[in-house]
Amino acid sequence: MNCIRTARLACLATALALASAWSLGTLAAGGGRLSVAVAEPDVEAIVKTVGGDQVDTFSLFKGCILRKDLAVETSVSSRLAKADAVVWTGYLNESAAISASLKGAREGADPKQATPAWIDVSRDAARINVPTSICGDYVDPSLQMGNPFFWLNPENGKVIARNVAEGLADLRPSKRAYFDANVSAFEAALAKDIARWQEELKPFAALRIFCTQCGWQNFSQIGGPNFVTCKGTPGALPSPPSLVEHLQEMKAQVVFLDPNTPPEYGKAFRRQQGLKVIEVPSSIEYLPGARTYSTLFDNLIKALREASKP
Repeated sequence: MNCIRTARLACLATALALASAWSLGTLAAGGGRLSVAVAEPDVEAIVKTVGGDQVDTFSLFKGCILRKDLAVETSVSSRLAKADAVVWTGYLNESAAISASLKGAREGADPKQATPAWIDVSRDAARINVPTSICGDYVDPSLQMGNPFFWLNPENGKVIARNVAEGLADLRPSKRAYFDANVSAFEAALAKDIARWQEELKPFAALRIFCTQCGWQNFSQIGGPNFVTCKGTPGALPSPPSLVEHLQEMKAQVVFLDPNTPPEYGKAFRRQQGLKVIEVPSSIEYLPGARTYSTLFDNLIKALREASKP
């Protein structure tokens, strides 16, 4: 049965690829900015950098993408229906929510209205926690590619940028050189940032940190502390008492609390002696004034310095 699920997932991926190929065949008009819907605010920051003055972007989701009831924000559903492109992360929850929104918005609309191009920025990105055998044990179809928060590994930033540039250039071929130049500048700046972060991370190698957002394990691929995890249902935390007990068993020293975490967990963590609790957003969506991809990781380094204080 699990193998059948895998086959169905492969069929869905093929269908999406065919839809994307058809959409890219209908080039956006040469004048004005391309309207680009983006699944994640952090990825949107990269799209803005690569697209420059050729794109007008907006984010489709707020909060944790792991929730089963994920839906496009109603405030942007009409914009999505008229978008030239959709930039998504290859996560099936996203594609289901986006497709549902598009279907609802286009009921009764002009059948000749163009379909937005789908740009999957996860292609060739490094993944963590990828299941070794899908058929040997059940794996949630949405997680068969591994941890979905791959953009929290800054090394994947350049992969995302290249995928964005390729997708935008297919829509606007005359600007391919412009997009490529923006990618080159972004990669150079990001490489310097990564080298700086790796040096800044060295003093924190001995820290054991539990994060209520599972994506920070991706960041540890460039060095730094050990982000310990609690196995369970993705997107659902155990009860506060059982999680506190688990943290004690893992000998966690610090908890990074994501803003989306229910308040009862923060209260339970703060009652534990010797456990430092720091709120650390896992998206620039929750960092006032943040505009760039690198700001997210600069904020994490800042939090690590706070965590290491006596």
